[in-house]
Amino acid sequence: MYPNREVFPRAPLALVAAEVRFTDAARLRQQQTKDELAIALEDRFPFAEPLQQTDLSLTPAGPPQIQERIGVVLRNATSTETLTIMSESLTYETTAYASFNELLEAVTAACDALVAAKVRPAVRRVGLRYIDEVRVPEPISDVRHWSKWISPQLLGQLDVGPEGIPATMTQVISTFDLGGGRGINIRAAALNQGPVVVPQFLRRPPIESGPFFVLDFDGFHVFAGAEDVQLNSEVVRETLSAVHAPCGSAFQRSITDEARRLFRGELS
Repeated sequence: MYPNREVFPRAPLALVAAEVRFTDAARLRQQQTKDELAIALEDRFPFAEPLQQTDLSLTPAGPPQIQERIGVVLRNATSTETLTIMSESLTYETTAYASFNELLEAVTAACDALVAAKVRPAVRRVGLRYIDEVRVPEPISDVRHWSKWISPQLLGQLDVGPEGIPATMTQVISTFDLGGGRGINIRAAALNQGPVVVPQFLRRPPIESGPFFVLDFDGFHVFAGAEDVQLNSEVVRETLSAVHAPCGSAFQRSITDEARRLFRGELS
């Protein structure tokens, strides 16, 4: 798998998501297809509600472009995981992540249901995203103090700042090429505010505003070859499995042993 892999009972995960983007599928704009998918997946996602999004894009050479996107949101009984199905994407999200296998099970079932409903668009991108909000049992008044919990390598740029002056915020964004159309985006930020993950259809426990550190890992595969790859669960499973390890490895390299003790529940 990867070095130092460990499943923490108090992991700081705020949101885990898997997304499959594909070419426009006209069947997914038909109510009959959406009803068929809701029925096929109702054992795990018994509640369904319509979703309508308005996307506004600004272009320098013309008026703003408005695109209406209509889909369906399938939700479990506790509102801790959802499937959002639109004509160009399938997105699984959860605020109660238990294991990667459970995520694979949900996404695989959704892909199989799409194929059974004769939805076979060309896959454009498959992504797996982990967003952590790290909160610690001590006040953080200077971002430099995060080095007790977060790898100092993510805080090294603070060394160029004035000595004796507290840093109030920092942010790092990096992209790595894993080869074969695959990559990983890594974002890290020290913030002092309310949570960054406020999902529309999912529940999270109430969280007070205050200092926390965001670790955001987005592993992905962009399908840009000469031949299109039609949607099927095996391709999606293989892709998610391939980017899962780099995301987990990056997380382990981003935290310190003290943070591991916190996530194991060894610190109060």
